[in-house]
Formats: sequence, C-alpha cells, structure tokens
Amino acid sequence: MEPSRYAQQNSDERLRVLIVDDDLSVRKILYRILEQGGYAVLSACSGAEALAICRRSSPPLDLLITDYNMPGMNGLDLGRECRALNSALPVLLISGAHPDQELRAEYEKGKWEFLAKPFRGEELLRRVKEMLLMQPDPAWSQQLSL
Repeated sequence: MEPSRYAQQNSDERLRVLIVDDDLSVRKILYRILEQGGYAVLSACSGAEALAICRRSSPPLDLLITDYNMPGMNGLDLGRECRALNSALPVLLISGAHPDQELRAEYEKGKWEFLAKPFRGEELLRRVKEMLLMQPDPAWSQQLSL
C-alpha cells in the first residue's frame, strides 16, 4: 500500500482549504481566519470558479468551505461536483439562512457539515480541525493534533 500524500508531506506544507463565497467581505474574513490558523487558503467567488480550482488542484484540496446560497451554483451542487473529482473531500457548508429541506436531508445522511453564519473564528477553526481529524488517514490526523 502506498503512503498517502499526507504521510509524505514535508513539515512545512500546510493543509489546503478552498473557501467559496460570493460576498468578498466574507471571503476576506474567512481567508484571514484560516491563514492565521495555519492553513494554505485558496478562495473563489463562485461555484464555477471553485470547480475550476478543484479540477486543476494538485495535490487535491484537503477541505472545501462553501456558502450554501450563491448565484449560479449553490454550495450543495458545488460540493457534489468537487466530490465527483475527489470522493474523500470534506465539505463544510456555511449560510446565514436557515437550511432548506434538501440540505437538511443531506446533513442527516452524514455527508455534509453545516455551520450557521454568523460564527466566531474559533468556532470555524474548531470545526475545520474536527472535520479533518475525521478523515481516515492517521498521518493527517497526527499533523493536526500537533
């Protein structure tokens, strides 16, 4: 069995998180929080832009954080498209609106995580760490627990 890319990482490599939100001010805040939390952060303003990043990302992204309500492609559809490229990709949906029936049904199946806006930076970082620790690769989990 080949070692995962996480086991092969240099200690200076950071886990890569893509944030997607059509609101520039939200993207800037999320970017700052995650970068200060030690993550390598990419950002996109739309589902289409994010999907292009997912397609060309090598190595694959470690986490997708996306607004649920966006014009064009909502966060759930974006998550599905990105997971078609990387089935192990954890997805955190964020929204200031109450989750609709479709999102609640997916959440209850355990396929998605949801965080309601507004939230504190510490809460976001805690949720991100929890999601990444749930991944099956022990080397990845060890890197996060340091």
